[in-house]
Amino acid sequence: MKASISQIKLFKACRKAWDFKYQEHLKPVVNPEALETGKAYHGYIEELENGADLAAEYQGIYTKELAMALAYEKYIYPKFHVTAAEKELEKPIGEHILHGFVDGLSDDGYIVEHKTTSRDISEGGEYEYNLLWDEQVLAYMSLTGCRKVYYTVCRKPTIRLKKDESDEEFFKRILEWYDDDTEHKIRVFIVERTDAEVAQFERDFESICAEISACEHGDIIAHRNTCHCNAWGRRCEYASICLNYDPAQQYVEFYKEEVNK
Repeated sequence: MKASISQIKLFKACRKAWDFKYQEHLKPVVNPEALETGKAYHGYIEELENGADLAAEYQGIYTKELAMALAYEKYIYPKFHVTAAEKELEKPIGEHILHGFVDGLSDDGYIVEHKTTSRDISEGGEYEYNLLWDEQVLAYMSLTGCRKVYYTVCRKPTIRLKKDESDEEFFKRILEWYDDDTEHKIRVFIVERTDAEVAQFERDFESICAEISACEHGDIIAHRNTCHCNAWGRRCEYASICLNYDPAQQYVEFYKEEVNK
């Protein structure tokens, strides 16, 4: 079977949520704001790395995502050069295939990944700790053969639009917000892992893929894990249907994704 690290992580977190997403192929009609912000920011960064002049190309656009990307251009972009942006990769591991995308590869041999967050990103804090232990790092390393990652992290603006303030004025104020106490708002973390850790990840990947296959064939149950219901500080996207899901019913908040078998 072919599996991404996102699928593996969701299966480990909650098999019921995995079943809704990868077996029933249910997609929310409206994505969470955090996901939309991350997608827009990544899009701007990819354009920048492909040579776009963001300020010129998006003149007259005053979104917070563009302001975040301009902060990236000012404080992160000069630090290293990305030679391949949004690169799709696959690797056979035993009888299975690990599939995924990396945001970029740098000319000095690092993987490059871009993150946005609402949390504090101070050096040595909880965010950095969780980043160091995220198994997604090991998946990227397995796919690329690299053992180092540049994680660029941009904190979402915490300021709000003032009464009678124009979008342009607010946009300029966001840019100024990044100029003050910058290291707590946008920074680069370097994550390194060993060959032994990557090898262990690959053994774990094979084991989890075997469990997923068994679940797909009905040999084990896709049970729910209630500890995952409010992961990441927000309710699971499948919470409204989790207890009483009827596969024959059409739910207004979801649509079925077309899947090529």
